[in-house]
Amino acid sequence: MDKKTVLNGRWGFAGRGNKTTINVPANWYLEGRDFAGEAVYSREFRIKKRADRRYFICFKGVDYFADVYINSKKAGAHEGYFQEFRFDITGLIKDGLNEARVAVNSPKEDIKIWPDKKILIKGIFNHHDARPGSWDPRYGQDRNTGGIWNDVYIKECAAVEVERVKITPQLKSDGVWNVTAELFINNYSQSYEDAVIEAAVSPHNFKGKRIKISKKTGLTPGLNRVIVSRDMASPKLWWTWDMGARNLYSFDCAVEAAGAKSAWSDTFGIREFKRGGDKCWYLNGKRIFLRGSNIIPVQFLSEYSDKMIKRDAALIREANLNMIRVHAHVNRQEFYRELDREGIMVWQDFALQWGYETSGSFMENASSQIKDMVNLFYNRPSIVLWCCHNEPWVNEKQLDPVLKKRAAEEDPVRVIEEASDFKQHHYPGWYYDYTGANTQQSLETTKTPFIVTEYGAQALPCLETMKKIFAGGGLWPPDWKKWAYHDFQYEQTFNIAGVRQGDSIEEFVENSQQYQAALIKELTELYRLARYQYLNGLLHFMMVECWPSITWAVVDYYRLPKKGFYALKEAMQPIYPGYRLMTKKISKGGQIGWGMLWRMMFFINDTHCAVKNARVKVVITDGAGRAYFNKSKTAGIIEADSISTPFEAGSKDSKDNDNLKVPEKCAAGTHTIHITLASAKGRVIASNSYSFTVTEKPDDKS
Repeated sequence: MDKKTVLNGRWGFAGRGNKTTINVPANWYLEGRDFAGEAVYSREFRIKKRADRRYFICFKGVDYFADVYINSKKAGAHEGYFQEFRFDITGLIKDGLNEARVAVNSPKEDIKIWPDKKILIKGIFNHHDARPGSWDPRYGQDRNTGGIWNDVYIKECAAVEVERVKITPQLKSDGVWNVTAELFINNYSQSYEDAVIEAAVSPHNFKGKRIKISKKTGLTPGLNRVIVSRDMASPKLWWTWDMGARNLYSFDCAVEAAGAKSAWSDTFGIREFKRGGDKCWYLNGKRIFLRGSNIIPVQFLSEYSDKMIKRDAALIREANLNMIRVHAHVNRQEFYRELDREGIMVWQDFALQWGYETSGSFMENASSQIKDMVNLFYNRPSIVLWCCHNEPWVNEKQLDPVLKKRAAEEDPVRVIEEASDFKQHHYPGWYYDYTGANTQQSLETTKTPFIVTEYGAQALPCLETMKKIFAGGGLWPPDWKKWAYHDFQYEQTFNIAGVRQGDSIEEFVENSQQYQAALIKELTELYRLARYQYLNGLLHFMMVECWPSITWAVVDYYRLPKKGFYALKEAMQPIYPGYRLMTKKISKGGQIGWGMLWRMMFFINDTHCAVKNARVKVVITDGAGRAYFNKSKTAGIIEADSISTPFEAGSKDSKDNDNLKVPEKCAAGTHTIHITLASAKGRVIASNSYSFTVTEKPDDKS
């Protein structure tokens, strides 16, 4: 059987003329080495070498170039930050003590080619407006992400090895599911060998029958690709958390040949995700509206621990999102496995952000790396879509169609998008004024891609986080250069969004977060009301901050939610009760919603279950929380997968008979409409709220 010797721990580290030690795995910046360029890692290890074994040195992630030497002889070279790679070192190691040396180079790109003609495929880790220094030409490549950031180990194999397996579930035209596994098997002997494969498909997180597969085959020297396949008439399908159970299977296999044995296992899910002729998305045959956000969880992948991953997945789920877009980068394997378990779909971007050079060599490199990405995460059911490029602005027509074809060569089943481009990104209220004309133009632009993959606004984190960010000074009064380094956008905040700075940092934080929350709520509701007319899904930008910064995220780097998180959570409920408030400022005694309550209500139901005889309760409170209006009504039926208006004009329940008004005698200030939707048995299904300002009447001021 295969054997693993882990090489994590303290390594020798030589960089910038200094020799010391460093932890592996770790991005070197997190170890106190703030530079771009080359460093040499080294360490000794012991191996009890056997003549009948093959040995590999394996890396699960090195950023960015790596030249690997064993006992001073070169084993191989690699480019790219996210791939797992290995080199055969059987002929380079000796019995006993050996030395590994890895020259890692994570350079800063020349300002002559950065940002429009970049050559490093690092996506947001090298160029983005949410990273250290933002997109500033002088500072935008600060805090380099270089280093051996993931595990290193020696793998010892016998004469036969299962290197990897690609598992493809596919629904056939006869309605029967087929599961095909492609086994990549190495035969290290010098002759043809008879082999026996024993495989099994077993329920991983539910109870059910185990399906055994046996196959005899022959293995030629070198790499062999062997197919095993079985039909499954009624398998348990993988669903998003809001559509059904997150059923996962285990695939286990063992190969025996040449007196040796090798085993391999992984989890996978059986599901079908596709875009229909009506442009709508379908998960396992059921129409699904995408409710999501973008995520860049960390700037340094080595710090993204299992605990952090679980916390982020829980936040995504709490926000009522069924999809997350891994924005312009490739993350670590553990993140996707957690999303498998949580039932959250992934829109997976390749690590291309904005502009790159158009040479043939770059296209070859990008083609190779996108294939690596597809193969590395092929078995993850959460990943339903590959996207080749984020906001291409230089070589989209030359590069992106080629990358789409290269990705399809490795994955003929998943949806593949050439790019998430500017037609899918809408920022009313942030990059342009939030006016009726601009908003309508955004919706019209959306008709072609039929999806919004970015929208939102920046907001300051809480005071506690702001003090940490500016612990060295510059918090108040604001040092705008320092704020800009931490991604704050001055022009958009004050001149487009019109956020008031106030007289203190506390006021500024409050005003900023209130603005972000209100805009997210309004735009999310607007886009959801346009479902299937203009779009089949919406992905907010963005979920969390990847470093101590001021960005569009609704949760800061320390995972403290902003007000925008709760607005997003409320607006993304699978079943959403809404109300057309009409005006946000009302004088005392003035009408709310033109005096109408029930006829102004609507219900968005993304689920495939109708809600019958639901009870709608509406309470209106003043600024002190005192209720001055409290009424309930039965909604009858809220249809599945629909926008329902059960109280529309002409229905028997449309009459209000109350002429909904603000009382003449009440406190001015912020008032709130609270809507609760409950089942006939009283179980709360969804809730929502709308705030408005009550002002004094003109004669009250005289």
